[in-house]
Amino acid sequence: MVDRNVESPTCGRKTALVTGSGIGGIGGSLATELNNAGYFVFCAVRRTSAIDNLLQPGMVAVELDVQSTESVMAAVKTVSEMTNGRLDVLVNNAGFATHRPALDLDVDVVVASMFDVNVLGVMRMVKAFSDLLISAKGCIVNIGSVAPIVPLVYSSAYNATKAALHAYGDSLHMELKPLGLA
Repeated sequence: MVDRNVESPTCGRKTALVTGSGIGGIGGSLATELNNAGYFVFCAVRRTSAIDNLLQPGMVAVELDVQSTESVMAAVKTVSEMTNGRLDVLVNNAGFATHRPALDLDVDVVVASMFDVNVLGVMRMVKAFSDLLISAKGCIVNIGSVAPIVPLVYSSAYNATKAALHAYGDSLHMELKPLGLA
């Protein structure tokens, strides 16, 4: 859900959406930096009330859960309406990690959820926002980790999700480059 009383992007202003734009994290910092660079920023979080006091002019909170296709599609509708069907930058930042020995992990709950957020959530976002990104000849930024290269102990599931994200990003780049996306 979006507060329609906030500033809308102007014709010449670039737009960005950052998932996981919560307080004190990478997403919140990226959203602020993009806004400071002149972008109109959609700060995508699961609960907009958590960041209402952090929003600056040129930023709007959008309720979004990357684990829900319905939620992602609602965000696409909101962004499309506010930008005339364009999005310049998609930053896939939402994610989480758990640090436990591999043999102690609950594969069906914890690991499945981590893959759903860290990998499938990115895939949902890319697929859903692709038309808006193609219209703007935009770019996709997936926040990864050094974990696939320098594995962290007690983080086997997290390491695996980031390795999958890295492989997806490499393939995605080759597929989307002919469409004008970076």
